[in-house]
Amino acid sequence: MHLFRKTSSLVGLLLITSSLMACAGAKNLTAQRPENEAVRTELKKESSSLNITIEAAAKDLTATIDRLTPRELYKGATKTKGLNASVLRNGPIVVNATDNFIYLTIPITMSLSYGMFETPTIAPKLKFKVTAKVTSDWKVNAEVYYMGLSDLLTDELKIGPLSIKPRTIVEGITNPLQRTMSDLLSKKLNEQFALKSQVAKVWSAAQKPILVDKNYSAWLKVTPEELLLYPLYAQNNLVKLSVGLKSVAELNVGPEPPSRAPVPLPNLKLANGADRMFRVALNTDLYYKDLLAIASPLLLNKELGSDGKSIIVKEMELYGNGDHLVIKVAVVGSIEGTFYLTCRPLFNPKSNVFSVEDVEFDMQTQSLLLRSADWFLHGVIRSKIQEKLNMDMTERLTQARTMADKALAQVKLADNITLTGTVKSIKLNDVMVQKEKITVQLYTEGETSILYH
Repeated sequence: MHLFRKTSSLVGLLLITSSLMACAGAKNLTAQRPENEAVRTELKKESSSLNITIEAAAKDLTATIDRLTPRELYKGATKTKGLNASVLRNGPIVVNATDNFIYLTIPITMSLSYGMFETPTIAPKLKFKVTAKVTSDWKVNAEVYYMGLSDLLTDELKIGPLSIKPRTIVEGITNPLQRTMSDLLSKKLNEQFALKSQVAKVWSAAQKPILVDKNYSAWLKVTPEELLLYPLYAQNNLVKLSVGLKSVAELNVGPEPPSRAPVPLPNLKLANGADRMFRVALNTDLYYKDLLAIASPLLLNKELGSDGKSIIVKEMELYGNGDHLVIKVAVVGSIEGTFYLTCRPLFNPKSNVFSVEDVEFDMQTQSLLLRSADWFLHGVIRSKIQEKLNMDMTERLTQARTMADKALAQVKLADNITLTGTVKSIKLNDVMVQKEKITVQLYTEGETSILYH
């Protein structure tokens, strides 16, 4: 009996010792730090078009064309041998712009002569359609096409021994008249739309950072890439020639960004349709120390437990690794040591809340805990971190939106050149993980134009 008691005591002592040793082993666990992974250094870039539009009302073109078109439009032979024609302007030219064409109506007087014979003067109106395009060497090229007469003419007319059809005669002399009008309009449109010199001013001005808000030290930086020429626009008696300055635009807060080396004006590229949306990137930095300043009071020194066991988080550290965040925690309690968790950053542009998802223990930590504290793997610490590690960024983004409005509202690019526009929408473009911070990039979109004054 005595021997049994001694043996029982020895077994109990061994069990207690074994238990203490196991606990001691569980209380001094230090997981290996996750291997460093490269982080991105550049945000996604999305190009947009800053539209440089030069326009003229039909009435202004009317005045120019009317002033420069000579009174004598044609004088010379017709297709009928021995028959000559004289075509003179007989009043102001009417210009209309619609359906992406320019239409000319020219009142004329026409007389025909055959030897000693001459017809009475007739006074119809000639109608022309004009197309205009800009070539890659910046020249405006106008093509004039005869469309017919606006007035009926007599079917037949006698002149001496000849019997002629006036409409046929008119149509026969329109080819040289079309060439004359095409050359004239091309020359005058190039004078009216000094496209290359106007675009060159904007191209040069856009390469320098522009201060848009002194209070926030906000700078608009436009990096031009290429020039796109859009088709002629002619609607509602308004004619426009538009060049899109394809560029990457960013709004930077802080000191003035460095100017890049000037890039010479490139050749024009022809585009099918105008992209009138201009996008400005808004970059907002979220430093991990600021995120921890919000989360720490909610997590540090708080008891977290499950299944009769609990821990207290004594320290937290947050840093970027690859495209994930790493959370380092030091805990005491039923288990003691240093462990690592990873999570995926998430920004919700609708609620303006930054948060984390997929909070999991790092693989090295999982391997360690599986052998010694499996309960901790499935405890509440992961859900608590995911719940508390977030930040409402509404105030920051409201400030960014205000600056974007100013960046597009009315910005002086150079003397007599102003960028103007309105912000229509805002969207999330990128979230970039870095070692000490996360950069959230939004894009504001709006329509812009360049004003010359």
